[in-house]
Amino acid sequence: MVSILGVGLGVAALLVVQTVMNGFGEEHRLRIRESFGDCVVIAKSPIEGPDVLIARLKADPEVISASAYTEGPALARRGAFSGVAFVRGTDPLATDQPVRQYVVAGSFDGLDDGRVILGIGLARTLRVAVGDKIEVWSPVMAEQAEKGKAPLPASLEVCAIVRTGFTEVDDRAAIIPLRRFRELWSLGERAHGVTLRLKDPANAVATAARLNVGKAGLNFIPWQEIKKNFLEAIRFEKTMLFFLMFIITLVASFSIGSTLFSAVIRRTREVGVLVALGAQRWHLVGLFGVQGLLIGALGTALGFLLTWGILYFREGILDLINSLFGNGDMVANVYQFSKVPLHYDAMDFVVAAAFTLIVTTVAGLVPALWAAGRKPSEAMRDA
Repeated sequence: MVSILGVGLGVAALLVVQTVMNGFGEEHRLRIRESFGDCVVIAKSPIEGPDVLIARLKADPEVISASAYTEGPALARRGAFSGVAFVRGTDPLATDQPVRQYVVAGSFDGLDDGRVILGIGLARTLRVAVGDKIEVWSPVMAEQAEKGKAPLPASLEVCAIVRTGFTEVDDRAAIIPLRRFRELWSLGERAHGVTLRLKDPANAVATAARLNVGKAGLNFIPWQEIKKNFLEAIRFEKTMLFFLMFIITLVASFSIGSTLFSAVIRRTREVGVLVALGAQRWHLVGLFGVQGLLIGALGTALGFLLTWGILYFREGILDLINSLFGNGDMVANVYQFSKVPLHYDAMDFVVAAAFTLIVTTVAGLVPALWAAGRKPSEAMRDA
């Protein structure tokens, strides 16, 4: 039972780490694609005449949609409460806006030149709800104030609040129509970039390279290249944690080896009798080797159950860890998520099960081979 429990804990530790790290990676990839599109087109300066570029890009068979966007920081204020907002100008008539699915109050369709959509964290900072008004100060207004002018802030009514679960968005996001952004930032008809949605997002790197040919001054960035260093850090962290959990499973295999060695020693007389009765070497190897396989199989099954239980109660476990060892919400502070994301990969479970069964079977074969190599007279005498 101790050996089975050891194997189960090792398998559970391995699978919990892999599932959680898979979740972080998949959620970040999803948020990147939702925020920036499958490919983003930018330049060193705001793009002149983006409508012409958009029309040319839409003609490509790999492009599903293309839309201009603008973005920039601003000061948002309501009464005595203020906060820094990252404002994004978008087309309110576009039907492929991923943010629509994250609206928790109000309606995205209510967005117009006099309204704004806020992330839930920013709305809490400003103490506002749907229907309240906020003031927005753009950097252009600050420049005008420095020149002696007295610009008035933009007064915008909150028409919707979104919650994506991604704190970087929820705590800063403010969405307004593209035309209104251009007016507040004095951009004219220019745009900061163009967002592309592709038929095959997985092939975004090759598609971006092909679309970039002949378009001097523009840079086509596939979603895989956006925050690439952060995604690589998650992948590296997952790999290192896998090896740490691998060592834990090896430790459990030593427990199996010692347990079966004890079983062989306790049954020395029985081993001698079996050999004297004509048992073949492979009979004894199979007899004790199967014990290691069964321990591995039962331990793997227990590990699967423990994995499900730990992940099911992960939020409560995380709260306990934060209260004992953390300083605030570590998941939100480091990985930018309000909850621990999960992504189950069947291959992780297959690899964990196969690896565990191989290791435990090998651990059982060592004492089995030792027992099979003993002579009947030695076994009977030592008994």
